[in-house]
Amino acid sequence: MNLREQQKRATTQNILHAAQKLFMTRGFLNVTTRAIAEAAHVQQPLIYHYFGTKEQLYLAVVGQVSQEMAALITQATSGPGSFAVKLERLGTQLTANNPMDLQLVLHDVFQFAPAAQQTVFQAWERGFLIPLDAFFAAYRQQIQPAYATRDVTLYFLNILSAFLQTPAIERPADRLSLTTALTMFRTGVEAGGEN
Repeated sequence: MNLREQQKRATTQNILHAAQKLFMTRGFLNVTTRAIAEAAHVQQPLIYHYFGTKEQLYLAVVGQVSQEMAALITQATSGPGSFAVKLERLGTQLTANNPMDLQLVLHDVFQFAPAAQQTVFQAWERGFLIPLDAFFAAYRQQIQPAYATRDVTLYFLNILSAFLQTPAIERPADRLSLTTALTMFRTGVEAGGEN
């Protein structure tokens, strides 16, 4: 890779990083390309040169974050450990390192045309659903046979969503801990664990 290509790559990554930070805290409609350019320390036309439109930049951010999340899920679920250990590690990693505000993304996505919506949903599926499905499928023998793998994945994400909404410092002391929630997810709440 020559110097020009390295500079281009560094600039696009810088823009993506700044855009991610702004989009994931303010939402698509509340972020301007001018604000992104200022945060990235680049001229505004450079954003249009590399990404075309603000929407295309947003889609690139979602795609990049989804790739990062897929890698994080793979890392958290790889290596030694039981289902319980890996589930705890996975839940902790996803809540501690999640750069995507899923509620904000879901709100934003409905501002887009159907083709762009589909792109976001596909990125979300590649970044979250498919890697989580693979994890739960690997432990299929430990999961109630009545529950489809995708349903387990969606239920897991639903549980985690409560821990993504509020920073840990704002949580009341008597709030359910992530460890307890993940244990309840894994073991169920009914004595004997039957349906």
